[in-house]
Amino acid sequence: MVIPLVVSIALMAGKILGPKIIALEGKTMNVAETDNVASNLNDFFEGLSTHPVFNNDYFQYIKENEWNPQTYELYRANFFYRTELTVKGIAHVCARSAAVNDMDTLILFAYILSEETGFGNKAHCHEFFMENALNIYGETEFSLAPTKVQEAKYSEYIIPETVAYRERIQELISDSYPRMLGVAMALETHADIMLTNFRDAFRKNRKKLPEDVYQNKVEVYFNSHVESGVEERHAEDARMCVINNCKTREDYNEIKHGALGAIEVQQEMWDAMYQKCLVLA
Repeated sequence: MVIPLVVSIALMAGKILGPKIIALEGKTMNVAETDNVASNLNDFFEGLSTHPVFNNDYFQYIKENEWNPQTYELYRANFFYRTELTVKGIAHVCARSAAVNDMDTLILFAYILSEETGFGNKAHCHEFFMENALNIYGETEFSLAPTKVQEAKYSEYIIPETVAYRERIQELISDSYPRMLGVAMALETHADIMLTNFRDAFRKNRKKLPEDVYQNKVEVYFNSHVESGVEERHAEDARMCVINNCKTREDYNEIKHGALGAIEVQQEMWDAMYQKCLVLA
């Protein structure tokens, strides 16, 4: 098991210093307690990676079945509405980290925000990049009219669980600072597997788009996140921000609450997408 550097340092400190009392932002706790918090956090990271959300029924369904116009429209509308919140959430982390003078988190998430917003190129901003790719695919493969990300919420294909996902995520990231970081870490951890599964589904369903158009106009959206380990790096950065801010048992509990809350509401959304596919197939 690979133990993150900061966690390793905390564990080592516990072994060397024994029960010595240390001060943290006006609080006192012994090194043995710090040792325990660091160990629990590392165990939580390990356990989170095996959560059922990473191998949910919806991901399995799109691996084994082809889309039709209705199931693709279901995917597009709900993915648009879900993911429209992503950049806003990252910007929220930047604002709150700046407010509490957490410079390390601000630096890491400001860079992630720059990537998601195309480093100043509007055409590569996450929202427009996604919108263009999924609309080209839907129009060519399924004769579906293009739609705007900002209009997705009005689609008849939006399911209640996607609305609930947005509401729950906004609630969680507006709570305590450690809870917000737990949410960000969980969603960044989920992103790479989610986008890889969706890219596989796009490849599986391509029948009409020429290879060059598909690669340059559609798959490029997924590859910009999945290739070169971009989303894996985002997840690692988010975990480091969590480690840096997990100083007490209370911090740990808040981080865990936020992360599990985000993952659980995401799984509820994917489970509902799977059930809706069974109806529309």
